[in-house]
Amino acid sequence: MSDQNGRTMEKTRVTVVVSPRERFGMAKASLESIYATAGIAFDLIYIDGRSPNYLSNWLDQASASRGFKVIRLDRFVTPNEARNLGAAAAKTEYVVFIDNDVIGADGWLAALVKAGDETGAEIVSPLVCEGVPLHSRVHQATGTFARDKAAFFAAPYGERELIDVMTFHSTPLDQVRGQLRREETDSCEFHCIMVRRSLLEKMGPLPFDEQMYATKEHIDFCMTAAKLGARPVFEPSSIVTYVFPSRKNPMTPEDTDYFLLRWSPEWQTLSLDHMQKKWGLSDSGELKDVRDPAYMRMRHYQGYIRPTVQKMPIVSRSWKLTKAAERLMVFYINRKVKALAAEYERQRALSCPPAVAQ
Repeated sequence: MSDQNGRTMEKTRVTVVVSPRERFGMAKASLESIYATAGIAFDLIYIDGRSPNYLSNWLDQASASRGFKVIRLDRFVTPNEARNLGAAAAKTEYVVFIDNDVIGADGWLAALVKAGDETGAEIVSPLVCEGVPLHSRVHQATGTFARDKAAFFAAPYGERELIDVMTFHSTPLDQVRGQLRREETDSCEFHCIMVRRSLLEKMGPLPFDEQMYATKEHIDFCMTAAKLGARPVFEPSSIVTYVFPSRKNPMTPEDTDYFLLRWSPEWQTLSLDHMQKKWGLSDSGELKDVRDPAYMRMRHYQGYIRPTVQKMPIVSRSWKLTKAAERLMVFYINRKVKALAAEYERQRALSCPPAVAQ
């Protein structure tokens, strides 16, 4: 059990579970930030799903010096798989699930625990910001998945229209800081979320649905929590920032395979088909929007295709050559993802038990 400086403590009330989101290049900075800014003692469990060798080696050294647990797999894992592994290993009153590309602001973890204690909420969500400069642009404050939650669940199967409202999304924090307050919320994203272990136990041995491979898994979790009567609370004094791939923080070559698989149309379609059947969702609203082929390919374009094409001096100067290069890259990605997805399914079927705790 260790505090933010790695010092051994007698007892902690919260475990931080770090899981892969979409890449590995931010992992070292993210973990160092967790320890530097937490503001309270905590246990930590790190899910290492086929990380690059340099990162696995660094994690071995860091875990030896700081005293945290590494659960290592020799294959990629979906974020929900990773969260389930962490949830099963955590023994504390609170469990925080945080992605491996998130940077915390000072006191972020202490503020989450304080909010949990003061409100009794089963789920506490921080203010999530996005990009750099850090902690300056809102990604999500509160959120909801339905215009009327009671009416949503009461609607006939197949007629429940999903929405995905992210309050103040992409707004400069300075413009809305005075409007933020602790309040209940219907949905919160998995960049960072704190959950009472009692709720995880109530949800069963796999509280995070592993058929949700790639998208909207946070809404699925929040809907399950709502059906159990759990109360999520937004805590604006806890601030973290999700650092997405950009020119300032580009993906590394080691990130490519996992990123392409994580945001593949195949994995997104599997997730959405399962979610629609599970919850009786209509084809309208958010579900219609996210099934659009352009939307499904958006992250590939933002994180990989366009940055790659921009590095081609002659091609990037010509609109026609740029479009031709993008089409070729989509063709390559489709073949690459098909092989990666097949490999993932084979390895997942063979991995029983799936992981070894170190």
